[in-house]
Amino acid sequence: MGKDLTILFLSCDKYRDLWEPLLYCFRKYWKDCPYAVRLGSNTVSTRKIQTILSGPDKDWSSSLQTILKHIDTPYVFLWLDDIFPVSRVNTQDFRAALDFMKKSKAKHIHAMPAPRPDTLTADGRFGIYDKGAPYRATSVGFWDISYLKKLLIPGESPWNFEIMGSYRTKFSNGFYCCMKPLFERIHVVEKGQIFQDAYEYCQTHRIPLSVTKRSILTNTFYLKSELQKAYFNAVIKVPWKIRVFLMDILRRLTISY
Repeated sequence: MGKDLTILFLSCDKYRDLWEPLLYCFRKYWKDCPYAVRLGSNTVSTRKIQTILSGPDKDWSSSLQTILKHIDTPYVFLWLDDIFPVSRVNTQDFRAALDFMKKSKAKHIHAMPAPRPDTLTADGRFGIYDKGAPYRATSVGFWDISYLKKLLIPGESPWNFEIMGSYRTKFSNGFYCCMKPLFERIHVVEKGQIFQDAYEYCQTHRIPLSVTKRSILTNTFYLKSELQKAYFNAVIKVPWKIRVFLMDILRRLTISY
C-alpha cells in the first residue's frame, strides 16, 4: 500500500449519480491501485468506497478545505467526479510521477500536458510551468497537501480556482505536468448536463451512467459547448506570454478616460 498518496474523488451530494459509473471505470482500468482511495462529498456517503463528508454544501473550495483535514498523507491526487478513465492506468507511471514530485519538491503536477509547458526537464518526461503561467493550478492532478491548503480560499468553484488559484501561484516555483498522460479520460458533465458523446461512449462500453437524474445536452447547447472547447483549445496553443502581451495591448487600446 502506498503510504504517501491518497486518491481523492472530489464530489458532492447532487452528483452522487456519477459515483457508480466513475468507480466502475476506475476499478476496471486500475485494478492494482496501491494507494488509499477516498470519496469526498457533503452529507451522503456510499458503502462502495470510504467517504469523507464535509457537511452541507457551501462551495467547492470550502468543502475541499474540510475534506483535506481528514487526509493524513503528504500528497493527494485530486480527481473530479465527472472525469471517467477510459484506458488502463499504469501504476509504474503514477509512482514515477510521485517520485519525481518528492525529488523535485513539486507543489503540483498536471496529469497531462495541458496546457503545454514552457520548458521540459532534462529527460523530457515532465514539463515545467514558468512563474506567472495561466492554468498552472488545476483541479485534477498531484498536489502537495500542505501547499494546497494554503492556496485554497473559500468561495471558489473548480473553474475559479484554476484561474484565480493560478494567479495566486505566480511567485512560486514547483509546477509541472506529465508529458505522457497518466490515463485517457472522458469529461462527462457540463453545467449539470451529460455530454452527448460521453453518453454514447458509456452506452457503447456498458458503463452504468444513469440519465434519470440529469439530461443530455441538447443539440443547441452541445454545439455551443463544442465551439467553446474548440476556441479554448485553439487559444491555449498560443504561448501564454504572447497571449498576455496581446491582451495588454488590447486593454491599452480600449482604455478611455
